Amino acid sequence: MYINVYLTNMKKKTITLLGGSGFLAKYCISELLKDGHKIIVVCRNPYQAGDLRMMGSLDQLDIFSGNISIKESIEPLIKGSDIVINLVGILFEGSGNQTFENCHTLGAKNIAELSKKYNVERLIHFSSIGADDESESKYQKSKGLGEKHIIEICPESTIIRPSIVFGPGDGFFSVQSKLVKILPVIPLFGGGNNCFQCVYVRDLAQGLCKIIELDKTKGKIFEFGGPDILSMREIYKLIMNTLNVKRLLLPMPLSLAAMMGTIMQFLPTPIITYDQVKLLRQDNVVREKENTLESLGITKRSAKDLIQTFI
Repeated sequence: MYINVYLTNMKKKTITLLGGSGFLAKYCISELLKDGHKIIVVCRNPYQAGDLRMMGSLDQLDIFSGNISIKESIEPLIKGSDIVINLVGILFEGSGNQTFENCHTLGAKNIAELSKKYNVERLIHFSSIGADDESESKYQKSKGLGEKHIIEICPESTIIRPSIVFGPGDGFFSVQSKLVKILPVIPLFGGGNNCFQCVYVRDLAQGLCKIIELDKTKGKIFEFGGPDILSMREIYKLIMNTLNVKRLLLPMPLSLAAMMGTIMQFLPTPIITYDQVKLLRQDNVVREKENTLESLGITKRSAKDLIQTFI
């Protein structure tokens, strides 16, 4: 347990946070600002993160353009920082350089090399449960290779692997609830038996702050999950009960889902991709026993209790 360890990092820090326009960012930034840190927010398009300026004064928070796959664009934003946090991640590949390799692997390598070059005190890298450099999934393989670069270049880095993150504005429950609202029949890919240990976004953000505070977390891999393990079928039932609607849940074999994903992956925002079908073959649950939210003293909150506040 880390909660009784003497806190050695209470001095206010300058933090470079990469991936500032994403869902996780505003919650993490909110908690970091409460602790008095100065935040340098980096994202590809600062206009997409414009609402963050309302969260802190000009001397406490600023937003810059940068692309982690282009080392030169982020180098001046990492130089001089005490802590670097990498939140960059994509769920499906887009146009141009928006590939898993660029975002999860090359980007992680660039960040680690620059953090080492400029003697950054802490590097905290967000990955995902199931990250595996030998995975058949391009997503999980890119995450695993990214972790490998981080560990090899900066061995004292801390890696955080969250399960599906939920909360206001998330990309999971909000999408599934929209499907429930508009579709009379909901497809259950693989029968809906795959399980998730969804973690509340504010719990995750508080866990990040604890990791920053505690030197004992250096060189560790944390896995963050919520208090409940729910199958996809149970998640849809929870959403339907909350919305007070009834829908037919139709089991669909993964072979058919793979065919759908092959076609849908070319859409701007696909419901499912071929690579995501591969992810459905394994549960997205915490396997780490020691380094968890509980070990940081965070009381986990359940999607069952909070769902009415965000769908």
